[in-house]
Amino acid sequence: MRYLTILLFLVAVMLIDGHSVRVGEEDRRIWAPVVLAVLTLVLLLRVPLLLRLPRAVLRSPPLVLFLVYLAWLGITQFWSVAPAEGRNHILVLWVALLAALSLSDEKPYATATAYLGCLAIVLVVSWLGVAAGQSWTQGTESTWRLKGLMKHQQVLALVTIAGMILALVWHLNRKRAEAAGRKWLYAAFMALALISLLATKGRSFSVFFVITVFAIYFFHMRGAAKTWVLIAGLVIGGSLYVLVDILLPLISRGNEETLSGRLIVWELTWREIVDRPWGGFGFASYQDYFYSRWNNWAPGHAHNLWLQVTFESGVIGAVLYTLFLLAVARQGHRYQRATGALSYSLALVVFCILAGWTSVFLGEKISTLYGLLLVLTFQEEALRARAVAGAATVPSPDPEASIEGWRGHAPRPA
Repeated sequence: MRYLTILLFLVAVMLIDGHSVRVGEEDRRIWAPVVLAVLTLVLLLRVPLLLRLPRAVLRSPPLVLFLVYLAWLGITQFWSVAPAEGRNHILVLWVALLAALSLSDEKPYATATAYLGCLAIVLVVSWLGVAAGQSWTQGTESTWRLKGLMKHQQVLALVTIAGMILALVWHLNRKRAEAAGRKWLYAAFMALALISLLATKGRSFSVFFVITVFAIYFFHMRGAAKTWVLIAGLVIGGSLYVLVDILLPLISRGNEETLSGRLIVWELTWREIVDRPWGGFGFASYQDYFYSRWNNWAPGHAHNLWLQVTFESGVIGAVLYTLFLLAVARQGHRYQRATGALSYSLALVVFCILAGWTSVFLGEKISTLYGLLLVLTFQEEALRARAVAGAATVPSPDPEASIEGWRGHAPRPA
């Protein structure tokens, strides 16, 4: 039952970004009520464990800051330009948060491997759809891009990158724990994920993934090698970003439209922000606002996490959310120091902060990466607290050992 609730949670957060037919006059996706129902089911099944949450999790900075942020989102609904939409999505965020908290006593290893299994199914079915010539597997652009079971090719790139990050941390943790076997499984998954990522043609996301890989190895390596990994990551990552997201679009289009046109969206969003800098226009109001203002046209989002959050919840909301992300990063680093294992949540939040400069998948409505980051953050804090308290042997990523045991190996500083 415990593993089943992890799977249900992951299925729910993946359905959020899954391909879905649209119904009704407002063209709503049919998965939305299903997602809420499944998250509620997880919460109900785990109520006894939710009532016994460790104090370390309850008073952890990420949780406290996220609760304050959610409270602020509720306050913004008093002046929101789309209060009904905002209330619905704030409700889902609350349910997702409580469901993630109810799973905090589970091992991060179990959640990561369950996510990899779900993603592998998504990728295999997506490629089977391509082989069968199904139209739902590709995006709407003239250039072929793999979309698969996700609602957009960029979304497929995001969930695939998240899986590759978790797989890399899983692999390196097993090396630290000197756990044998399963290398073929890791190699097969990474090959499938890499081919799928390239097929989505998500340029900037791929660059941010490369930088994140360097960051993971920075935390993994010892001594002077860490400095060289950091320098290489900055040089190679920065060069790739300039090449694929600025120079190539400029050359291919023959004009000065760089950053795939994001500069235009950023400028338009900023013009509106200055009118309501402190309180914003209300949570989940971005598209509704621009639809009404610009004759039924609106960008999907602000293409920048901080512009999006500032538009919807003001400077106050942006500050609170930034502090939340920094708290997740700090807590992930503390987890590494306490356990000797690499942190899944730290690796994910590094990618999310980088990719947040050109897209929005955190700080807005609940998304796959949003839910994944929340549950891993709380699970790692609970595990760190148990390790510090000496409730078990030194933690490690090996599922057969206690907690995620090192089998007696001493932790090494991250």
